[in-house]
Amino acid sequence: MMIMYKKRFRSSLKIITLFLIALCSIPVCSQELSDSLLMAAQKTRSAPDLVDLISKAEELSSFNPVLGEQLSKALYSNTKSNGQTGLASESLIWLGNSLINQSKYDSAIAVLTVAQADIEDMRSKEAVAKLYYTKSVAHYYIGEYTNSISLLLLDLEMDAVLKNDLFHSRVLRLIGEVYRAADNLDPALNYLQKALVQAEVAGDSIGLAAAMNRLGVVYYQKGEHEIAEKLLLGSLEKSRSNGFENVVSMNMNDLGELYFATKEFEKSIDLYEIVLQRNSDVDTRINTLNNIARLDAELKKYTESIKMAKEALALAEKVNILTYKVDATKIIADSYQKLNDFVNATSFYNQYINHREQLFEVEKNRQVLELETQYQTQQKELQIANLTEKEAAERERKIYYLVGLIISAAFLVVFILLFNQIRKNNKHIKNQNLKLEELNTTKDKFFSIIAHDLRSPMVALQGIGQKLDYYVRKGKREKLLEIGDKVDGSMDKLNHLLNNLLSWATSQSGGIPHYPKVIDSKEMIGEAIALYQSLAEVKGVRFKLDLEDLPIFVDLNTASTVLRNLISNAVKFTKEGSEIAITTQSRMGYTIIQVQDQGHGIDNETLEHLFQLKKGSELGTMGEKGFGLGLKLCKEFVEINKGTIEVKSTLGKGTVFEVKFPQNEAVAHPLYVA
Repeated sequence: MMIMYKKRFRSSLKIITLFLIALCSIPVCSQELSDSLLMAAQKTRSAPDLVDLISKAEELSSFNPVLGEQLSKALYSNTKSNGQTGLASESLIWLGNSLINQSKYDSAIAVLTVAQADIEDMRSKEAVAKLYYTKSVAHYYIGEYTNSISLLLLDLEMDAVLKNDLFHSRVLRLIGEVYRAADNLDPALNYLQKALVQAEVAGDSIGLAAAMNRLGVVYYQKGEHEIAEKLLLGSLEKSRSNGFENVVSMNMNDLGELYFATKEFEKSIDLYEIVLQRNSDVDTRINTLNNIARLDAELKKYTESIKMAKEALALAEKVNILTYKVDATKIIADSYQKLNDFVNATSFYNQYINHREQLFEVEKNRQVLELETQYQTQQKELQIANLTEKEAAERERKIYYLVGLIISAAFLVVFILLFNQIRKNNKHIKNQNLKLEELNTTKDKFFSIIAHDLRSPMVALQGIGQKLDYYVRKGKREKLLEIGDKVDGSMDKLNHLLNNLLSWATSQSGGIPHYPKVIDSKEMIGEAIALYQSLAEVKGVRFKLDLEDLPIFVDLNTASTVLRNLISNAVKFTKEGSEIAITTQSRMGYTIIQVQDQGHGIDNETLEHLFQLKKGSELGTMGEKGFGLGLKLCKEFVEINKGTIEVKSTLGKGTVFEVKFPQNEAVAHPLYVA
């Protein structure tokens, strides 16, 4: 996997060693051969022969990592005790690589850290490059992307001296993969394209297949599915023909993700099942289990989804891969929520939050980009240093001239800026005071809602127990049924109110989760209507539906909250025996949802402040109490989903709410697609 030492034939012991090496090239070494290798590693004193054994440890670290670990440990113990510091440190490199290929990432980092000081002191660029690369792989797998990138950029600097095409290709590919994992897709694409070219130059077949695979994943993440499929299928074919089993499994898993995104679920699950049946590495297996769990959830098989995600989580915890812990806990939490098991949903959602906070977030993303900037700056500085004296002098003269002009202009600019800053500060102070007043007003309204609307259903529930006892003893069945209806009504009101209050409070703290995906608008509207069907039937209100099968690219929870509030309001304000019309239509990449009631309408003055937080709420046509927060939530949640909400109303005739949601990611984020 790394830079290979040239083998030197000097002694009879070396010939024996090479014979053992040739025999052990078979995938599974016999116990006798393993014992012979380990004995040679313990007894050998000749530096050339030790170099050959270390080369064998390098090979085994990838193809038989368990034996590679044993051999590297024996070599380290031997060379360390005999004062051969350089060989001891290199043994630790391949011990680290063996541990990585067994998914023991934390142990690998600890071992490589021990080796780093000695290897850096040796001033061997080749050995240092090997160590940096190996250590960067371990950091990548546990989600420490900043550490990984910093080491890889150091490798790029040294590559100008090493001039090794194979090593250069793999460094470029890993940099691209780290940027991809960190959702920095443009630099990822740049580095992976360079890696592809470099792999072709080096004649590195496995590197070429791996680079095609990672490029395919980047294009998939960018929404360019046709290009992604061609690259992944090309990588799969190349991997199969060359016997690169791990890359084959990786391609199948990634193709499964692609087909999942394009809703080709049968293709997706077929590929996932094949991967699980193969002898795939732990990383690929965990990713596949999470993908199957995600697919099960999409098909509403929530119990199966939880089972698969828990299996993935157990493996991810065993090998400490943080990215997969995040994926698994999120899937489990969402599935428990769909099953209305809120205790388990809350527990796993808290785990998800904790794992996510540890992982690569905004700050770490910024750090990685800063590292890239530093690297590019250093490269420019090296270019300047390599200029001829004449070119450097001319450049210096121009720089001094430019600096002189800048300084001359700076005095004027500083004066203007100071004057403007004083004026801006005064304006900022005024704006802050206004915001504080607004926050205080919002706080007062919030507590007023709690005091007013929350009290109403609670009061209705008071004394229920005594009444039930009395009517049971008297055998008054009609009264019992009446009380049951009142309890149901009060609980519905409480549930609706609490959902709105919690959603609004979460949005105000900036912590509301937002995971947009393509959703069937017709299905979501149907689920929202079902919640208020009983109330509508009590009022004799009918739903008149004209719904097309149109997609919307939204977060399911926030978009559902919008529809629930709009339909709830429509039922509340529609006259008894009237209709609520709900329609959908497509318009310029957006799905338009209209909810029209036949209520008493809204006057112009109220319309102007309709989406603001209100102290109380208007009564419905049967005296139903509202919840004050609903329409404010609707507006905030629609805007979170890159949509708009409008309202038209005529007094005495009714009100129409129109919500516009994007149909796909390209519409929601027009700059997302390259």
